[in-house]
Amino acid sequence: MKWFVSFLPLLLWAGPPSILDLQPRGAQKGRPFKLVVTGKDLSGGARIDSTLPATFTSLALERGQMDGQAAVFLVEPKGDVPVGVYPIRVVTPDGISNVHLLTIGAFPELTEEESEPGSLPNRNDTIETAQPLPTANVTVNGKLRGAERDLYRVQAKAGEKKVFEVEARRSGSAIDPVIRVTDSQGKLLARSEDAALAGLDARLEVTFPAAGYYYVEVHDARFSTQAANFYRLKSGQFTYPTEIFPLGGRRGTKTPVMISGTQVVADFSGRTAQVNLPDAVTLPVTLAISDEPELDESAGRLSIPSVMNGRLSKPAEIDRYLLAVTPGQVLLFDMQARELGTSRIAGVITVRDTKGKKLASAGDTSILLGVNSVQFESRTAGDPYLRFVVPEGTTEIAVSVEDLAERGGPGFAYRLRTRISPHEFSVLVNTPQVNIPAGGSVAVPLIVERRGYNGPLQIMATKLPKGIRAEGGWVPEELIDPATGLTRTGSRKGVLVLSAEAEATLPMTELQLVAEATLPDGQKLSRPTRGLGLLVNVNGATAQGVVDRQRGITSPGLFEALPAATTTAPPATLEVTLAEQRMKAEGEEFVFRYQWRSRRTDLEWPGNLTAEMVNAADTRTIDFKPNPKDRSTGTFTITTTKNTMPTKYDVYVFGRLMGEEIPARPIQVQVKEVPASEVSTGQ
Repeated sequence: MKWFVSFLPLLLWAGPPSILDLQPRGAQKGRPFKLVVTGKDLSGGARIDSTLPATFTSLALERGQMDGQAAVFLVEPKGDVPVGVYPIRVVTPDGISNVHLLTIGAFPELTEEESEPGSLPNRNDTIETAQPLPTANVTVNGKLRGAERDLYRVQAKAGEKKVFEVEARRSGSAIDPVIRVTDSQGKLLARSEDAALAGLDARLEVTFPAAGYYYVEVHDARFSTQAANFYRLKSGQFTYPTEIFPLGGRRGTKTPVMISGTQVVADFSGRTAQVNLPDAVTLPVTLAISDEPELDESAGRLSIPSVMNGRLSKPAEIDRYLLAVTPGQVLLFDMQARELGTSRIAGVITVRDTKGKKLASAGDTSILLGVNSVQFESRTAGDPYLRFVVPEGTTEIAVSVEDLAERGGPGFAYRLRTRISPHEFSVLVNTPQVNIPAGGSVAVPLIVERRGYNGPLQIMATKLPKGIRAEGGWVPEELIDPATGLTRTGSRKGVLVLSAEAEATLPMTELQLVAEATLPDGQKLSRPTRGLGLLVNVNGATAQGVVDRQRGITSPGLFEALPAATTTAPPATLEVTLAEQRMKAEGEEFVFRYQWRSRRTDLEWPGNLTAEMVNAADTRTIDFKPNPKDRSTGTFTITTTKNTMPTKYDVYVFGRLMGEEIPARPIQVQVKEVPASEVSTGQ
């Protein structure tokens, strides 16, 4: 028995907290409520960090709840909290958790009976077993467990109108909801999938033809099984917005916006801008923010730089704008519409000369295969962009915007941004937050989208707190095919490694990351990175080429930078050094030596590591050779070929220990282009 007592603590390593679920997922504004957070490592003085104006008081765990796997809080909202979604994060001395969204609504809240603890599955999946709803306005919190349908029974008078709306994607759920309303015979009266100004969420208004019982059905559009499977069904009589114009405004301004015929003033001075109808009970509408002058389509002309706010008001309408240009100029046109969730346009951008000859277009071709499209093309992100070089003899062009399916109407607004951009790029930080182990390291994955700039990039952290270090983040230049002028390899990712000194303590903060390029003329070009805010995975239909492909749910406007904190020391650290670099007949060999270090003597060292020469083509990691006398150390080799572009690369190495990914500090190597006379053919 003593053996178990002494051995068990060695297997436990308390890490940063993580959230799996919130209950409830929403609450009625103006009312206090109890919030139960479930997840991992939630003990040790857990507190809530949120933009929700409320006090969060820690409560004792209830029966059946395990310490570390649940935390309970009394939430007391302050004042008249606006209807909306608010981030909830748990903070402990061991770090920060991921974010989940909590919705504050206007109606009394109910819970789907099938979602109550201990309830039988498929309890309300038929007309005969449908859960009754009150006639008054109400919000029902439900869940879809796989390929099921949840049915609710409502009683209506002849000619009575009711609105039914599902909040799911906008609240951080992976459900792609559908609403169907039928009569008692199963006859379909109305159906909604993607509603105006609601993204992938559903909303419909029904006028009931006769007095009696009717049935509201909620299901997932693909009948998929999701981990984040909750939804919020609003039922009642209420107004809601269906159109908005413009879709955004300039940073630092207060701009009039028309939302369903009502003028409101949008404030663009904060991280995000949102508007809603006065006294609205629906979620607010998010607007885009730009740093360029804003134009209205009535002007008929573009300027550089600018954002044109337009709308295809009727089917098959094509908006055309003239633009004065100079031969050799490199212009970038990009549209914001569909990806904002406030427009239905499948946009097409076309450039023609003054005689009508087509010079270039975007949005009217099939999805390109490759790293870029895998990361950025999907049902929920499909706005076009066009990089255009002005040909000789051209001093004016016509730029047109249209819908690929020749649709139009109030919900077909767009924003067309025009810039001179011979060198453009953006960098996405592909993690919502990081916890940096004291005395250890953590990797920050990065995704680079190139829009004209093909040179090297250095991603770095600025104004780092004391005791925190950033290394790596190098992205090499693209290899250009001289025959076509196109890139042959994709340098579209990077890894930045953050490390903390053993005694460093970093309370939750936001680290500023920037990407810096050196242009051909020596000028430095910097761009702040973009963040995810949160990340909710969507199961199924995510493979490239699937018609209904959907990417994970993010909320990049939640934070200005990368949320970070320090966490507990790892069980061990990993050190990697370059031991030897030698040329072979087909390329180079880089031999590395690794060393695990720990004060503990009970650890079983892994037999291999994961190593990558980031963005290098045709490399292999081979010959892992742990030292037979001391398996905490050993060597491995990375080989290149003639197809590996000669340039600098970051080598990123990590190992798995006690279920954790432990990275080494990155090493930068130079792949050489050596004359054949200097290549050794020895083994």
